[in-house]
Amino acid sequence: MLRATNTEIQLNNIAHNISVIKALQKPGTKYLAVVKANAYGHGIEEVARFVQKHGADCLGVAIAEEGARLRAAGVTIPILILGASMDTHLSCIVENDLIPTVFSTHTLQELQNTAARLGKLCRFHFKIDTGMNRIGFKRTEDFREALHLLPDCPNLVFDGMFTHFAVSELADHSFTLEQGKRFLEYANIAHEAGYAPLLHAANSGAALALPELQFGMVRGGIAMYGYHPIGHPVETFDLRPALSWKTNIVHIKQIEAGESVSYGRRFIAEKPTLVATLPVGYGDGYKRSLTGRAEVLIHGKRAPLLGTVCMDQVMCDVTDIENVQIGDEVVLLGAQGNDAITADEIADWADTISYEILLSISDRVPRIYLR
Repeated sequence: MLRATNTEIQLNNIAHNISVIKALQKPGTKYLAVVKANAYGHGIEEVARFVQKHGADCLGVAIAEEGARLRAAGVTIPILILGASMDTHLSCIVENDLIPTVFSTHTLQELQNTAARLGKLCRFHFKIDTGMNRIGFKRTEDFREALHLLPDCPNLVFDGMFTHFAVSELADHSFTLEQGKRFLEYANIAHEAGYAPLLHAANSGAALALPELQFGMVRGGIAMYGYHPIGHPVETFDLRPALSWKTNIVHIKQIEAGESVSYGRRFIAEKPTLVATLPVGYGDGYKRSLTGRAEVLIHGKRAPLLGTVCMDQVMCDVTDIENVQIGDEVVLLGAQGNDAITADEIADWADTISYEILLSISDRVPRIYLR
């Protein structure tokens, strides 16, 4: 039995968004679908199985456990681990035919030892730090040292190298172009050493706006789920949000002037007010920071939240909405009637970004997949 509170994932919208991104790609450019963090809250297994049949050449995850989970779910296309892997993860990586990211000679040697012990080949990608200052080779001499070790690593295949852009979603592309130039310096070092790895750098922002930085593959993240990384871009693309979040009214009550709603008495009615209770709260990922800011859709009209968001419940003002009944559908995120609430709008209310809104939806909220 499903909860009254659930999400609906329109998988065909994800396929559409992939087609929008791929239409901007040069012929022969590969597409990596980023499905880390539970596919940005959309459900990692279902989304991964779907996109491997609808345009993805490769998948991107953050950690080895995510990749192993996808292999167990029947995913067969290449899976790149975009984040760092500790030595204790390497056996899992090799056994599950995952592609780790390498940015130190230590990890390179440990990966060779692990692959040799297991009697397998392991493809890997080098990560280059061109300005994020997160992970990656930051000095060319360290990269050259790693390349120098490769002939002594017969169980490893240098399959690709990549970097990550810090501000590719912004209108000012100067820093991103500088990052791209720096990345090509490392690529030339690899080429001079006799290697021809797959190059990739373009995240959603660059994939949509900077075709000169596509290289051999682009990585579709937030755009694949229907959102532009900047939230409110100057240039619009036909991206379609894939996720809707809905619940139902479970209780309706009239309160009088002077009465308060929820913890802390942060809302005190100034006039008679009709209050609807919804079975959703911060335990579901509906953030407490939405208190006093957010709105929901009921009968196609906006109803403001009243009082503090609780762990499992929240209240809203339905005084001005006609014929409200227990059981009526409430849209927290998505469209109803002629209106819609987007993850970007919720993010503005919560002082965050759409990414966090989507992937904060907890596991206790059922995902319903539609096509």
